[in-house]
Amino acid sequence: MKINSKLLISLVAATCTASAIAAESVTSTATVVVQNAFVLTENQALNFGTIRAKADTSGSTTASLIIPADGSAHSVTRTGNSISQSNIIEITAGAPATYSVSSAAPLTNLTITLPTTAIALTNNNSVASFTMGSFGAYITSGANSGSAYSASNLQTDANGAVNFSVGATLTTDGSTPAADYTDGTFTGTYTITVSY
Repeated sequence: MKINSKLLISLVAATCTASAIAAESVTSTATVVVQNAFVLTENQALNFGTIRAKADTSGSTTASLIIPADGSAHSVTRTGNSISQSNIIEITAGAPATYSVSSAAPLTNLTITLPTTAIALTNNNSVASFTMGSFGAYITSGANSGSAYSASNLQTDANGAVNFSVGATLTTDGSTPAADYTDGTFTGTYTITVSY
């Protein structure tokens, strides 16, 4: 019996030693990819359409054409009492600009920064110019689709995408230009920024 007990103890000790010797280690590498960039695309430029326009060449009254961001009916307002001073009449209706965001983080709120100062629209052959301002945005897809944009309510969908539109107000020259508008295309550039 004593011999068997000694043998058993020796076998157990040898097994424990063999298990300890058989342990292995491996060094692993962890990675993470940072993608803060996303894609912002202008699908359709802001278009005030084709208009009949009159500038006030003897005063400072103005007429304004409002293109709402939500695509609703356009309207014209005036600071003067007479359309003979300044006027805008739509011939062909314009449309708001449309934008899309893709490859952003899913279900994440984004911020739109719109111009806050008046942007000039000019034509080299015309003394009179226009300004555009009072920019607004409207969400057209995602969780808040159908809502006017307000601080950080532009939320991407599960694929990291969202669409929105931008409208603004076009105003005739209020600086008493020396001559009225000439026919032609008036252009001006502006910047829209979307950020996390």
